[in-house]
This record gives sequence, C-alpha cells and structure tokens, in this order.
Amino acid sequence: MNVATWRGGAQFTIDEVPEPVAGPGQVVVAVHAAGICGTDIHATQGLFPWSPPLVLGHEYTGVVSAVGRGVPKSLVGRAVACEPSYGCGECAECDAGRISQCRRATRVGGFAERVALPARCVHPLPRGLDSVAAALTEPAACCLAGLEKFPMERGATVLVIGGGIMGLLTMVLARRRGARRLILSDPLEERRAIAKKLGAQVVIDPTKENLRERVMALTRERGADVVCEAVGKPELVADAMTLVKPTGVVQLVGVSPKGSELPLSLWDVHFREIRIAGAFGRGTAFRRALALMPKLGVGRLITARFPLARVAEAFAHASAGRGAKTVIMPGL
Repeated sequence: MNVATWRGGAQFTIDEVPEPVAGPGQVVVAVHAAGICGTDIHATQGLFPWSPPLVLGHEYTGVVSAVGRGVPKSLVGRAVACEPSYGCGECAECDAGRISQCRRATRVGGFAERVALPARCVHPLPRGLDSVAAALTEPAACCLAGLEKFPMERGATVLVIGGGIMGLLTMVLARRRGARRLILSDPLEERRAIAKKLGAQVVIDPTKENLRERVMALTRERGADVVCEAVGKPELVADAMTLVKPTGVVQLVGVSPKGSELPLSLWDVHFREIRIAGAFGRGTAFRRALALMPKLGVGRLITARFPLARVAEAFAHASAGRGAKTVIMPGL
C-alpha cells in the first residue's frame, strides 16, 4: 500500500510499504479522509518539534477492513472516526485518559491508504455525520478539551482571534457551551464569511479596524469574557491579554512555536485576575466531540480535497491559508 512520507521542509514522497496487519485487539482502517492540521504545516516549516521522515496526519476517518483477535467482527465495514494515537498504558497520564500527554505515546499517521490501530481508538460515526466531515472530530475534540478547562458563563461574550479551523470550531463549540455573543477577528474575507454562517454576530477585519477599540465599544469598555487566540502567535496572545475583561479567561488555542515567550505584564494578570488556559491535544474529549459533530453544521469547513499522490500540492494549498480545511482522500 502507499503512504505519504514527509521528508523535511515541503518535500514528500509517495512510498510503498507493507500492508498493516490487525494484531490482537487491533483493527485495520481503510482511510477515507485525513485533514491537514496547522501543526502538520508548522512541522514542515520547522516550527513544531517533529523530525522527518514521518507519516503525518492525525485527523482521519475510514472504514474498518479487518479485525484482530478479540475484536468483534461486526466492526468490519463500519465507518469510524479515529483517535490517531495511543499511550503506553502505564503512566499517570494514561491512567487519566490524557493520551496526548503520554511521553511514550504511539502516533499513527493518517496520510496513508490504510492504518492499524487499537480497537479502542476507533469510534463508529453517529447517524447524520458523513465520513469527510467526521475528519474534523479530532480538531473539534482539541477545541472542546480547551473550552472544558474553565466554566463558560451563561450569556458570555467570546472573542476568537483567528478564523482558521481551530478558531471556527472553538467559536461553534463556545456557543454550545453557553456563549451568547460570538466575535471573530480575521483578515481573510472568506473566513469571516464562514464565521458569519456559523453564528458569529460580529466579524472584524483587524487590518481595517482597530480590534481593541471595536471590542471595547461592544463590551462597554470591559473586554470580552473569554478571548481565544487561535493563530499561534505570541504577539496575538499579548493582544488577547488586553482584550479580556477583569476575571476573564484567555484561552490558548493556537500552538505557538516551541521556545516562544510572551511579553506579559504579571501585574496586569494579578490586578485584573485574568486566567490563562492552555490545552494540548484532545484530552478526554474525543467521544464527546464526536457525539456533538452532527449538531454543529461544520461540514462546510471542508473546502478542498486532494488525492494522496498530490499531498505536496495539498500542503501548499493549506499553507497559503486558502479556505478552512484541506483534506487528503486516498481513494480519490
């Protein structure tokens, strides 16, 4: 079978590798759709600490094609959403179900025709969710895990900085958790239009409007209850600190490059009682996110589809910030 191997920088090769085999407690999944994550792009740009050669892709769905010993044969033929990693099963993080934090986690790249995973990592799709839109479950789980780090005030005003996939999913999920007014800031008209369709009451182009002045006018000079930085730029996190109300929450959704430092006024954090919430990975939220997916109406976020053989072109497309989510579909 074929896999797309990242060789460093923007270089990929399509390689033939042995077929995966379902061992005891495992399944083989024929990959249907695998999303390109911002983290994948950052890795190719040297901004995330992964080293080539590597099969990337951690947002994927497919159909179970084989099962190993101890796995019900009824799973064969089922469309599933996949958790792309599994832990060592021995550390405190695994005991808590926080696989993303396991230092010995095994990650199974989805830019491949087929993958082998533990059966516990695959989840049948709920009714009403197609297998392409379901590829958004993993990023949605990451967003949900972040929002679950703090209680959302009923009727809260939430500002999201960045209208990429993580910002848009965070915005939609914030509404599900009780936010009343959603504000999204992004310089790209296409993303602002998508945000409006997904429920944003206010969209702002920060290249044409003063973001702070607009937010303060909308919140009677207090600031937003929650400000979500969904780009991964320290300077935008610093801006977020000035846009949140006293006792509010700044949520780190975007992944800033390793080694980034924040120019932060500790006095401001202390005096205004600001909380900063960070979350890495899906935590324990994957199943909850999957159950919500049919209700979110986020299928429109899939804006480009490429076959596996055109993976380099797909990365160039996604890196250019075109659309919301680019997916690789090995069957195309």
